[in-house]
Amino acid sequence: MPSIKTITVSLPVAMGKEIEKVAKEEHRTVSELIREAFRRYQSQRNLKDLAAEGKRAAKKKKLTPKDFGGPFQE
Repeated sequence: MPSIKTITVSLPVAMGKEIEKVAKEEHRTVSELIREAFRRYQSQRNLKDLAAEGKRAAKKKKLTPKDFGGPFQE
């Protein structure tokens, strides 16, 4: 079984050219640039999910920003 999944993506021409330009400037492949972009997207998504989970847990325990102090305090 192959360890690589090939996916075809359609982009506006200008975006495709910009991606190729950035990849060339950074001496990377377009594939690596797209992989990195997706990893960053996933990280942000995971952080948002974690923050939402924390808010739900704090609400369930009836905690307020004052209970946390520091930058959370209003």
